[in-house]
Amino acid sequence: MTTQPSAEAVQTRQGIEMSRPHPALFQTGQIGRMTLRNRFVQSPIFTQYAGTFGDVSDRMIEYFRARARGGVGLIITENTSVDWMVGRTVGHPIRIDHDRFRSGLAALTEAVHNEGAKIAVQLHHTGRQNSQGNTERNEPPIAPTAGITSAFGTPPRAIELAEIPGLIDMYAQGARRAVQSGFDAVELHGAHGYLLGQFLSPKTNKRTDEYGGSLENRARFALEVVKAVRDIVGPDFPVMYRLSVEEPYEGGLPLEEGLAFCQMLEPYVDALDVSAGNYDTADVLLPMYPPGNLVHYAKAVKERVSVPVIAVGRLTWLLDEMDEAVAAGELDFVALGRAQLADPDAVAKTRRGDGAHVRRCIAVNECISRWMFNGQRTQCVINPALSQEARAKEALRRADVTKRVLIVGAGPAGCEAAIVAAERGHDVTLIEREPELGGQLRAWSAASFLNTEMTNMINFYRVELERLGVDVRLGVEATQDDLDGHDSVLLATGTLTDGLPEGAIDAVDMLSTGNLPDGGHVTVHGDTEIAMFAALWLAEQGRGVTLSSPSDDVGLDTNDMQRARLAQLLTAAGVETITGQPAPDGGVVVWAQERIASDVLADKVDDEKIHAVGTRARGGRMYEATQSGFWAAAEI
Repeated sequence: MTTQPSAEAVQTRQGIEMSRPHPALFQTGQIGRMTLRNRFVQSPIFTQYAGTFGDVSDRMIEYFRARARGGVGLIITENTSVDWMVGRTVGHPIRIDHDRFRSGLAALTEAVHNEGAKIAVQLHHTGRQNSQGNTERNEPPIAPTAGITSAFGTPPRAIELAEIPGLIDMYAQGARRAVQSGFDAVELHGAHGYLLGQFLSPKTNKRTDEYGGSLENRARFALEVVKAVRDIVGPDFPVMYRLSVEEPYEGGLPLEEGLAFCQMLEPYVDALDVSAGNYDTADVLLPMYPPGNLVHYAKAVKERVSVPVIAVGRLTWLLDEMDEAVAAGELDFVALGRAQLADPDAVAKTRRGDGAHVRRCIAVNECISRWMFNGQRTQCVINPALSQEARAKEALRRADVTKRVLIVGAGPAGCEAAIVAAERGHDVTLIEREPELGGQLRAWSAASFLNTEMTNMINFYRVELERLGVDVRLGVEATQDDLDGHDSVLLATGTLTDGLPEGAIDAVDMLSTGNLPDGGHVTVHGDTEIAMFAALWLAEQGRGVTLSSPSDDVGLDTNDMQRARLAQLLTAAGVETITGQPAPDGGVVVWAQERIASDVLADKVDDEKIHAVGTRARGGRMYEATQSGFWAAAEI
């Protein structure tokens, strides 16, 4: 069962941030002989910020430096490769498979230490979760058993018995280099279907030798790796192990075996970092589900072992519950993953009682599905500074000359621009013709799926604008006098519906206002994500809904993971989806086709004073809006 948030937590998540302290979370913690300043851990997140050949880059150092400065007690690096030839994840993670990388790794540890945090390296091997094209010599990936592919990748070859000692030594030598590079701990990545977990899982390990069959045999490889690492780092250096304690699909690792394996690990490790699933069960693993859906696994492990246990799973939304769990001894540490992409200062803000000012991850998975899975550096739709920390810090310096800045449109682009301009010391006015902030975020917030996240995001913009003294004018149109009375103007008026048929209802307007169409059955026509949101909201209001797409699929403008999750929700809500359809010619029709750039005040745009920004200028969706608004304001 998943951990359910309390009524107080639900209220907090909807934007009414509670101010009570979290004493248990801000007490010091212990992992072996390593003392941490609090109970917050940054989870390992693959970023693609390393150099092309796995060296630590300046971009990566600035990224980690910002998160250490932001207050976490411990940072765990991304999946750091012990076998670059066949075992690295797609693209270019950090590597620790040769001594020549120690210099860059040492620079990274020093940067984190200078900000008061500790840092552990995560030692990683993909095993079968790899593709032949991602290996150095175009050879198949390796796995305990041949031919069992993962959700991505190509059929692996079986690891021969004679190869196993060499694989174990790769982990051990990586641990040696970690100690020499100044890391405070090592973590072995045995979670999410990677090599250590592949040996443990009955689904992926069909071996008939001493490394397959019984749980004891399937656990042998991981235990030998742990023992080899312990031997090389010594008894006092902290060793952690991350595992998926259950693989919730047919033939996968059952929970009871996962818990028994934790007890096998206990004599050799100083902490257990608990997750579940793999990339064949991504609906469990990845953050598109309610906060806390993995916490019960960590609590179950804690009941079996005496070493510290780390919990994960969108926990910035559940800090009251996590504080109580740590105080009660049900957990020891709280891990923040993609929350740290969205806001590196989340911990520091929480400690100050400024939780309403935290950019909380909205879990739309663009970071994973749009960028990481496509071999590009990880980015965030709500944090324009991610991976550009040094540039953003410079951009936010106080402007040499204070200007009167007008921003028209209070969607994501306009709000970002107003915040940046005000941070730089300008006198900022934000005008919005609608009665509320948020722009299309209000449409995204209508259905239950993202209501919490989008409501909170709108509230974040509201409290930040208040903090910075921005003059926010809602429910008014910008006039020529407004334009004339300012030194710089940014038009962030977004997009509008194109070609709305007579009698049809605009989906964005419907969702933003909550005005339910008259009549019974509704047809939503469109191949966009908004079409899926509209169909879901209508179904939640008790209407019969058909989602009619003119294309061969629907949700074409969103990432694969978001599209798949919305499709699941639509099916569960009883929505019929049909593709390849012409526009309906009768009945109640909600129109949700691709939108075009707004032309509000288009005749006023010039090269000197008035500029279009956001999706109006760049197209796209929320990422393009926040990026454009942030960086345009940085130039004023």
